[in-house]
Amino acid sequence: MTDRRVRFVIFLDAPGVWVVRGLEHDLTAEANTIGQALRSITRLLLAHAESDMRQQLDPLSAFPPAAQSYWNAYAAGTPIPLEQLGVVAPIGWEIHAAFATRLPSERQGGADRPRVHARTMGLRTLTSIKLRA
Repeated sequence: MTDRRVRFVIFLDAPGVWVVRGLEHDLTAEANTIGQALRSITRLLLAHAESDMRQQLDPLSAFPPAAQSYWNAYAAGTPIPLEQLGVVAPIGWEIHAAFATRLPSERQGGADRPRVHARTMGLRTLTSIKLRA
């Protein structure tokens, strides 16, 4: 039986930079390949969930849902089985992924997307921020 479910949207952010973003919990990982990015975010998800459980917290409760644009990108995307990418869902987790057909943050007018980078567990993570002119 599966205890937890999470959906990931996958998109190409730049040449050779694949980004995977969680929907139910706003986690992000990037890597040179889709498989590497999915394995990275899966490890990140498990590490945080296990840490939360050791502290008697709800797993991933510190991570709110992703912005609506990522949900929309997932809904409009193409579903892909993890097994096809050589990724195995951890025991107790149901993981679904979809390729976005366009970048979740694309807006009319081509506004630039400023980003803040952080390192977590040796993985590159990405958090989008909005700046107002």
